[in-house]
Amino acid sequence: MSRRIPIISTLAGIVLLGSTILSPISALAFSSYGAGTIGNPYRIATCAQLSEIDSNLSANYILVANIDCTGFSFLHLANSTPFSGTLDGRNHTIKNLVIDSTGLFYLTSGATIKNINIIGGSTPSWGYGGSFVARATDTIMTNLHSSMTISENAGAYKGGIVGSMSGTSRVAASSFSGNISGAAYTGGIVGAMWDNTTSVTDSFTTGTLHPYGAYNGLIVGGFFAGTISNVYTSGTIDNGVTTNIGGIIGDSQASLSNSFSAANFSGTTSDNGAVTAYNVSGTYSNVYYDKYITNTAGMCVTGTCTGTAVNVGNTTPTYFMNNSTNGPFNAWDFNNIWQTTSGYPTLRNLADFTDAAVPNSGDANGDGTQDAYQGNVASLPNGQYVWSTIEIPFSSGCSVDHATWTDPSYLKADLGFSSLLSTMTGFSLYCPAPGATVPVTIIYDKQYDTSKAVLRHFNSTTNTFSTILGATFGTRTVGGVVKSTVSYNITDGGSYDTDGLSNGVIVDPVIPAVSSIGAPNTGVRLENPLLAPVLTAFGLSVLAFYVRKRRITRSGKK
Repeated sequence: MSRRIPIISTLAGIVLLGSTILSPISALAFSSYGAGTIGNPYRIATCAQLSEIDSNLSANYILVANIDCTGFSFLHLANSTPFSGTLDGRNHTIKNLVIDSTGLFYLTSGATIKNINIIGGSTPSWGYGGSFVARATDTIMTNLHSSMTISENAGAYKGGIVGSMSGTSRVAASSFSGNISGAAYTGGIVGAMWDNTTSVTDSFTTGTLHPYGAYNGLIVGGFFAGTISNVYTSGTIDNGVTTNIGGIIGDSQASLSNSFSAANFSGTTSDNGAVTAYNVSGTYSNVYYDKYITNTAGMCVTGTCTGTAVNVGNTTPTYFMNNSTNGPFNAWDFNNIWQTTSGYPTLRNLADFTDAAVPNSGDANGDGTQDAYQGNVASLPNGQYVWSTIEIPFSSGCSVDHATWTDPSYLKADLGFSSLLSTMTGFSLYCPAPGATVPVTIIYDKQYDTSKAVLRHFNSTTNTFSTILGATFGTRTVGGVVKSTVSYNITDGGSYDTDGLSNGVIVDPVIPAVSSIGAPNTGVRLENPLLAPVLTAFGLSVLAFYVRKRRITRSGKK
């Protein structure tokens, strides 16, 4: 995906982003930039770097690009020692992740995993398996989404997101749209919940459950304790002849509220519940189900359940669609968490994983790979929606992040000059070792006359502009469009690094420009553009006076 691009209107914002990550680099052998701390996390841009989490299971990590794991043999993480750090995907996607077993992590304890979308891929699990975690203790899991296939028939406690939750573990604002197969206590979101302090909130399942045992549900299999609220399922239960399967819960012994089931039972529907299969001591509040779609005998197979059946006889087939007021929606947050669609509601956070409209179908630099899947490439539109693409060599080991445009009118005026673009292109480079010199190419999605142009850098610390020496302009044809380019080298801690420190971080806002009088210029427009002609005329008159005076002096005339 093309990452959702932060738009910062002042260069101070760029410097602030870079200034939060200036702590020393850790001595641990991680191949990318970072110290593994909250303020300076390890930065993951490849599937290989994702696997390096196993070398430090207590550290903090972020994804800085989408990751394509095609062809990578991924071994699950935290097999015997729990992951206790933080993994923040920052709304990036991991696709085609094929894991040897159990899921991304086998054990977590006191961990936080958030803001990740897994597309495709698969993992087999002979019990205790999930796209993200097999066995979670005191773990926070938010904004996680998966369309992975979790296979193998045998074994219990499998979940589309997490297999087993205990302690204070919770899942929020997450979804599963893949295929999951399992024996007893398999769920579309969670396999089993064990403690009263566990919870699932604001989540949904549209995937397919293939049960090979009893007490499975499209949200949770074994709901032994905790709370479930504000969830729904519109997925499919391909149940064959298996009985005691629930549209939401397999085995319920706790509290379900503000939720609905539109589960589609494919095959045998007798002895299956629209909401719950086996209700031991579960309680229900503001719970609904689509009687026609679920096509089951009742809300629960065993025990007493209290809920509301709608669309009886297919009389109201759109009851849960394009709606935010019908029950149970009267208890949902449609301003911040949920949003209506023409069908069932969806989570607002899913839009954050949508690719931006990067030129050339997402490959603005024309190298055959979408920019969003490359940690060494970043694209963003400027104020006139002319895209800039920053490209550095993959071999540098550095990554590009915080690509940002800045309106020069907020900066110090650079008198007498005008820019080729309306905004500066800012970005940060993160390198595994300090002091690196990195070749940079910026590709503009338009061709400019650069015959008299220079590339200007603005340093907000000294409040000055300077010309980047050695910058060369050229062109590149991408997707049949001729684009202007500029290439140059920049050194960590050098004169063009805004933070001025040799620390592995290079902060570099630049803009191409030409002089209004024919000489190269800084490229930032005047604070008062109306003064430009006046100041230019004044400068020419002073120059003419000086030349005339020298001629008079050299001829001996007074």
